This record gives sequence, C-alpha cells and structure tokens, in this order.
Amino acid sequence: ATRYTEYVFDHERVNFSAANVRCSRDGLSQCDFNFVQGDGVVGLHWTNSACQIAIKVNPEGKVAIVYEAMANIIHPNVHKDNMNYFKVYWNGDFPRNSLDENGGNSCGNGECSPLEDGGCFCYIEVDEEAVFSKMPRTDEVLSKLYIGAYDPLTYNDDMFSKEFGEGVIAYLAGGAYSSSTVFEVEDSFGRVRLMKNSIETVRVKNSEYSFRNAPSFMSLLNEESAERDALNEVNALVDHLLYHQNTAPFIASRLIQRFATSNPDPIYVSSVAKSFRTGKYGSLGSGKYGDLAATVSAILLDPGSQSAVLDADPYHGSIREPLTKALHVLRSMEIKLENGKKVLENHFPFTERIFQMAHSFPSVFSFFLPENIPSGRPGEAELTSPEAMLTDMPKIINMLNGLFSAIKYGVSRCNNGFGRGDNESNCQEGNFTDAVARL
Repeated sequence: ATRYTEYVFDHERVNFSAANVRCSRDGLSQCDFNFVQGDGVVGLHWTNSACQIAIKVNPEGKVAIVYEAMANIIHPNVHKDNMNYFKVYWNGDFPRNSLDENGGNSCGNGECSPLEDGGCFCYIEVDEEAVFSKMPRTDEVLSKLYIGAYDPLTYNDDMFSKEFGEGVIAYLAGGAYSSSTVFEVEDSFGRVRLMKNSIETVRVKNSEYSFRNAPSFMSLLNEESAERDALNEVNALVDHLLYHQNTAPFIASRLIQRFATSNPDPIYVSSVAKSFRTGKYGSLGSGKYGDLAATVSAILLDPGSQSAVLDADPYHGSIREPLTKALHVLRSMEIKLENGKKVLENHFPFTERIFQMAHSFPSVFSFFLPENIPSGRPGEAELTSPEAMLTDMPKIINMLNGLFSAIKYGVSRCNNGFGRGDNESNCQEGNFTDAVARL
C-alpha cells in the first residue's frame, strides 16, 4: 500500500477527514479497500460507500447491532447474521414479530421487517439532547444522568465556566446549559461523580419505538485498545456491584448467619448494613465504605446479638457446623497428637464421615445454602438453617460414632472412628496403639 504524506507509523488510525486530506496532498483519493494490494493492509479502513446502522430485535426485546454497508467484508460483530444480543431499556413497547407470539405488532406496524428466524430488523437513528436546562438537585443528577464525563479540569481554562448549586457544581461549555455541560456531585457513599448532561436515545425510524442508548467501553471492532477497554468494563461492573444498594444488606445478612444467628431480624441487618456503608460502629472503624472491622463489630456488639431477651427465643442462634462441632469436642477433651502430627491432616477423614472438611468445598457455593429451610417446626415457621443441610440421619450417626470412638479408642478406625486405616485388631477400650491421637 502507498504511504501517504505525513505518514507516522504502520496501522496508524486517523479519522475520515484526515485520511482524505492526506490522500489529496499526494494526488490520491479514497478507494474500495477490497481491491487494495500490498503489505500492511489490515481489515479496518475508511470508505465513502453508503452505510446505515440497524438493529435486530429478538422476541425478548434484546437488540443486536447491524451495519449495512456497500462492502464485501463486514465485521462479524456487526454482520446481519450476528447473534450478539444485549438488553436495552425500551420506552414502552418494542417491535414484535407476529409470528413469534400471539399479540405481536407486525414488527412495529410494518416499520421494521420480520426475520425468518424470529424477531424484527429495524433501521435506527440516535438523538442526543440535554437533560437539564437549569441547575438540578444532587438526587436528580444521580437518578437521571447515565453518562460519565472527563474531569473538566483536564481541559483548557477557558473551556468551562463554573456555576454553583446546593451540593452541585455545573461546568458550562460556552456559558450555557447544554448536552456538553458536566455536573459534579457527591453520592451517598462519598464518591465524587462527574456526569454529562446528556441522554442519547435510539429511535426506530418512522415509529414511536425508542430506548436509551446504553454507555459502553468496548468497541465493536477488534482494536489495540480492546484489552484496556475490557478491563475498564469489568472494573465498572465491579464498582457498580460493590456500591449497589443491595450489597450492604446482602453482605450483612450473610455475615450475621456465620457469626451470630441464622435468622436475623430486619433491624439487626439494617444496623450491620449501615456500619458496612459508613465504615463506623460507634468509635470503631475507619469511616470508609465496606470497612469489615466496623461490620464485624456491629455483628458482635449490636443488641441484635447481645440482648438478654434473645436467650428466651428458642429459634435464636444457629446450628454448629459438623466440623467445628467435632473439633470443639476434641479440643475440650484435650486431644494429644502422636508423633508431632498436625490437626486436620490426612489422618482425619472428616469428609468421609461428616461430609465437611476445611478447604474442601463440594462447590463454589460452600457446604450449604444460606436460604435452606429445614424440615420440622423451624421449617413450618419458615426459618432458615444453612447448617441443617449437613445434619441428616447418616451424618448424625457418623458424628456420634466418631466421637464415641475417639473417647474409647483415640482417633482411630475403630468402630467407624475419625481415623484412617483398616486394622481393627487392637480395638480395645484404652488401647491407643493404632490411634494417631487420643483424648
């Protein structure tokens, strides 16, 4: 391929107007990329061929982006056959193929075309408009603006002028409110948010159907920046989940189940969730969001776990896990290990006996489910007991056999004990010859 004037490096990216200027300076013009020959030819190029943006809408209302261009090569991510559907928020109804379901609307009353494999094909246009024409409140900025903005301080000093409101700073481009205005606010978590005063709406041409254009970090094409953009996308998702309004009560309820009681009351959960959000419980904690020192302090010191009246509640507390129950008995009986062996080595096959062992989760969901409702009176009262999943009859019998065996014969194989091995010839009460530990 010919290297044009002001060439900088191979695969340099320039916009369409810059490419035209450089070609004109060399007496050249843009051409059909499919007929270009030579070294350094890559799959991304500018063309003056007609191009339209369209979408495919599946029966659930999800959309896939399609580029209709006069070219022989279309990137698979935007090809008409692509199946990269994603969720959007329609403003009301959306085009439905009448062949997909009863009550369809003939693909938007004929404004879109039905697809043979289901769904509709629609041509679209994207509008951008300002959301606020005057100074908004903080809650309005956080609830109505969805697009972040670069820090206005990174621009030239004369790019923006400041206007101050109650908890809001508006950076006005050209001295007036527009879609280029940036609002600076602090959210309930203490984070400074910079939001662009803009909303983009995708509209199906010649119809009333539309949806908000969702922000995205990722390009539809395979660019050099794909790895960086993917990392930004993941970081944005993690940040969103961490600060989601349900995160604090979710973590609070799960930690309370592990440290205090299987059925915490709403006030108790709310108190712990507040400590997670504020990072403080009384004088404890750093004051930062998600401080676990403050969270655990609230779990252990809150009246929800310390009140004396809880002793009268038969359903307060939780069942001890089988492993901690077995270790509690062994330690309380002053277990003595033979030959310097360590606790919980392979000599102790707890997984085979009581179906629980440290670092041996059967799945990523641990040994039991936090929403487990046991049978019997607690189940009839719709109370949860996660640990009850490991307390069926075979496991209870194995636990009792193991504990009685440890008391009589030490930790050995005798009478279905917690030890390993097949030799039961020395299984006599008080004979610890084959035991790896004794009480």
